[in-house]
Amino acid sequence: MRNWIKPILIGIVAKMFATVSYAEPPEIPKLYITTNGPQVSLYWDEVSGADNYTLIASNSDDGSLFGQFDLGTNTQVSTSLPPGSSFFVSIRAGNTEGNSSVSLPRLLVVPSVSSEVPSVQDVIQNYARNVVFNTYTDLAEQTKVLRAAIVELQLDTMAKSLNQAQNAWRNARRPWEQSEAFLFGPVDTQGIDPSLDSWPINGTDIQNVVNSDTPLTTETVSAFDPSLKGFQVIEYLLFGSDNSKVASQLTPRELAYLNATASALLNDTQKLADAWNPNGGNFLSEFSKAGAGSTAYPSLGSALQEMIEGMVGIADEVGTGKLSKPLAGRDPTLVESQFSANSRTDFINNIRGLQNVYIGTYLLSEGPGLNDLVRSVNPALDEAINNQIEKTIAALYAIPQPFTESILNNAELVQTAVDEVKNLVTLMIDQLLPLARSVQ
Repeated sequence: MRNWIKPILIGIVAKMFATVSYAEPPEIPKLYITTNGPQVSLYWDEVSGADNYTLIASNSDDGSLFGQFDLGTNTQVSTSLPPGSSFFVSIRAGNTEGNSSVSLPRLLVVPSVSSEVPSVQDVIQNYARNVVFNTYTDLAEQTKVLRAAIVELQLDTMAKSLNQAQNAWRNARRPWEQSEAFLFGPVDTQGIDPSLDSWPINGTDIQNVVNSDTPLTTETVSAFDPSLKGFQVIEYLLFGSDNSKVASQLTPRELAYLNATASALLNDTQKLADAWNPNGGNFLSEFSKAGAGSTAYPSLGSALQEMIEGMVGIADEVGTGKLSKPLAGRDPTLVESQFSANSRTDFINNIRGLQNVYIGTYLLSEGPGLNDLVRSVNPALDEAINNQIEKTIAALYAIPQPFTESILNNAELVQTAVDEVKNLVTLMIDQLLPLARSVQ
């Protein structure tokens, strides 16, 4: 073979392998559990490339297998279990290439019936510690993994590395979307929210940055307008304008932009976690001391109202903004997280965040929630709120993906989700907020 032909063929083969989709068993899903009395909800992150999920349950006393349950493509399951029952539960994903490893077992315990009602202060302190601070800590940790995956992508610009970075983006997106149920305090006063997640963004503006000679360092990107950094810019660069990005398309400038933006994002998420950290800005203490020396929250009722108004705010944003605006204009360009087709997952995580606030739970951290207070004075209202949260999540889950196509082809299902979200907002405004306002 002539010497001048060989390099050309090598280049063609290399490009072919760089552009083909990366086929392998899916990554391990992350499993989450929420309990509310006998009602148990299990859900897991949707894994890219997964065709099915299997739930494995073992008896908690001796670890013996209780059963394996094929859940198809579902990413959630809810059921009622007897009080006091307990299991180890795990999840795995599968596709035609095989199965992922099984996730680390989570201990599922259905609490025994208790007549003890927590104090308002207990609920507020658990919210600050187990819901808000744990969510922000998880967000910073997941963003650290995302930045590491992007660094790896720079070193090895192949399909596998791009796939890992895309999955890391989705995993970091989850705690951020759930945290939107409490967009107050440092995330607001320090301007962190727009730096992390401004929408809409303009692909032309991003490409102009890529084509310019602006130094793409963490410092320069941190100073950019919010629409030129954060989650959405990373999404655009990793997935392309239509979720079809392949590794060979990534240019050195795009990789540099990705690296700098991921570093800036990590700095912002760490700043947010530090602002609530007892060893940092300690806004956790400011909120936890409501009614007992807090400047921002002079009464217990003012803290409860902040919690509920955060729930109302994100539900209203999902219903009247994230769902209704693109639906009304049948305009896919208005859809959040459209480049990765992660829109529906974003919306579900917004409502999951609201649910975390209501029941006082994040991941494995559980404690007294608003639900305990509501149940003690109005059990029917507590049941109505829990049922409406689950109906809202189910309606969102019923929307076929990608959401950009469903606003055109499944408008009635999107409208059903809008209606369920609005029912939830009405329930919280008309019946939940008045309870908080009655607390001094």
